Amino acid sequence: MADVPAYVAIITAGAGIIGAAIPQVTTVLRDARQAERDRRERSAAMAREACVALLRASGEVRTRTESIRSYRGPADGMRERVEEVRSRAEATRVHAAEVSMLVPARLAEPADQVASAASALADDVVRNTDLNQGVLIGDPDVSKLAECIAAFRSAAVKYAAN
Repeated sequence: MADVPAYVAIITAGAGIIGAAIPQVTTVLRDARQAERDRRERSAAMAREACVALLRASGEVRTRTESIRSYRGPADGMRERVEEVRSRAEATRVHAAEVSMLVPARLAEPADQVASAASALADDVVRNTDLNQGVLIGDPDVSKLAECIAAFRSAAVKYAAN
């Protein structure tokens, strides 16, 4: 039997080990890439859901404010409607904070503007309502909120397109 130098045996054994490790390494790399892709998709889905929730809540503030104008019922009904506007304005602030946490660089400022406009509109509704009589004594202006909603919607659509 021929003498085999030690380095030949070491190289042969090393090649076998490396050859056996390649499929495991590629599997680990593929799984890591897939996990990162899944994380990005979850993050994007959460951001989209938060944007939709903000748009829904702010739209409800606007709609409920506009519907108060035509209310002709008991004072308690007006109180309920005013409280609904205030409640939806608070929900708008919460959803704006959620958007700001998920997409701080791109959507935080437009989301905050929507929340501020919704809060200002809710305050305007309270100021312009005689809750004792159940009537609107002024005319709350929804135009600022509508502008902010449009600006946020545009920014959110641009974000989602990327």
